[in-house]
Amino acid sequence: MLASACWAEILRAQTRKFAYFDQATAAEIDAIARQIIPDDDTPGAGQAGVIWFIDGSLAGYDSDKRDLYTRGLADTQAERTLLFPGSTSIASLTSNQQIDLLKAIQRTEFFAQVRLHTALGFFGHPMHGGNREMLGWKHIGIEHVMQFQPPFGYYDAEASGAESK
Repeated sequence: MLASACWAEILRAQTRKFAYFDQATAAEIDAIARQIIPDDDTPGAGQAGVIWFIDGSLAGYDSDKRDLYTRGLADTQAERTLLFPGSTSIASLTSNQQIDLLKAIQRTEFFAQVRLHTALGFFGHPMHGGNREMLGWKHIGIEHVMQFQPPFGYYDAEASGAESK
């Protein structure tokens, strides 16, 4: 019963509408995240739904980062216009152009924050909106089970009254 409630919450978190982003902004941030952890031979930020984690973070516990995202995305758009005149969005750039743009902003606080949110969304618990189908965990070999065994150690024996070996 508890397991089904947990999975229902996970599914709800991954199918909700954006809480903070509008569609256009979400597409731009998603394009950046997809270059940070690309969907290539293995699943990346796109397949893992990292954008949902970032959106939820900015709508909730990381709401203090909203101005950083607003300013940083505006600065990134300005850099995009300089590098690729005539382009209309980050998402519309080719993959190589997106990489060139990210190289130009890689030392900014905005990029550092998007990179952090991307990693957290890729490897965090799916109930927070990212790591869809536990792709991040599978990528590093973590098997999700509903019950974990405690680590072995002398304290296990002491707790049970048995002698430690």
